[in-house]
Amino acid sequence: MKEALVVCGDKSLTVGVTIWDIETGTRLLHIPTCASSFNGITCLRDQYLVASQIHRPGSFAGGVIFTWPFSKPRASLRSYSAEAIEPVSSTKDGIYLAGGATSGNVYLWEVINGKLLKTWHAHNSPITCLAFSDDSSLLISGSEDGTIVVWPMISLLDETDAGSFRTPLIVLAAHTSFITGLLPSSNVSNSVFVSSSLDGTCKVWDLVNGTLLRTWFFPQPITATVLDPEEKCLFSGSADGRIFMSPFDVGLMKESTVASEQLKVELIGHKKSITALTFSRSGLISASEDCTACLWDIVEGVIIRKFHHRKGN
Repeated sequence: MKEALVVCGDKSLTVGVTIWDIETGTRLLHIPTCASSFNGITCLRDQYLVASQIHRPGSFAGGVIFTWPFSKPRASLRSYSAEAIEPVSSTKDGIYLAGGATSGNVYLWEVINGKLLKTWHAHNSPITCLAFSDDSSLLISGSEDGTIVVWPMISLLDETDAGSFRTPLIVLAAHTSFITGLLPSSNVSNSVFVSSSLDGTCKVWDLVNGTLLRTWFFPQPITATVLDPEEKCLFSGSADGRIFMSPFDVGLMKESTVASEQLKVELIGHKKSITALTFSRSGLISASEDCTACLWDIVEGVIIRKFHHRKGN
């Protein structure tokens, strides 16, 4: 598949989604009908774009999730829920899709047939992000109050249990504000994940027992995170547009804290808050509220290509 860059608009209902070719900067597709909340868009099996839709002003209906094949500009499938869904996440194999609501409820679907498998009350405040562990055995949810909960998929998929109450594996409450990201490691020998928050910290957790391994403190709220493909460096995007680079050596980690003044490397190129970070074969990609996305050379710390995302682009 041709490598592509996807940018989602904000809640204004006027921007939509634009897809570009990373290497050439050519616009491949614009979908004007998409308006998703924070963490409300995901890629499914590298073939489909899945996006939860925000409520239009004056609307009292339930939620809707759109699914587009990358090759078509129209919504090919619409899935409806009892309430509006904000963050969404899918397993790596694309079999399951999870969605979170402002009520604190989590929804779990089987993708192939659209069947809703489970709904349960996961948090007492709005859910802000969801992520599956790398092996898809766990679902991690984060909320507006800073709480993180780890859920075992084996119990969520238990067809004999039809109740709405689920027992979490771990509940973590070390953050003091809105959870902005949950980033599982793909290192098979270390079951860890990284959480980021508007409290200005990133934390590394042991996914099995909930042990806090490391905390980074930053001078700004952290709004997005990503690990490089070799998982040697953590990139943390902030509310003022800076991207901080931190060494990430899980094998040497023990409970510790790292202050921002110890972090010497910053990528500077955005004027507003970072909304997303990811890696492609071409390098690090960042997106921002300044309506741009950047492809970076992280060795030189410079922007290779900048994409401008505007209404009608």
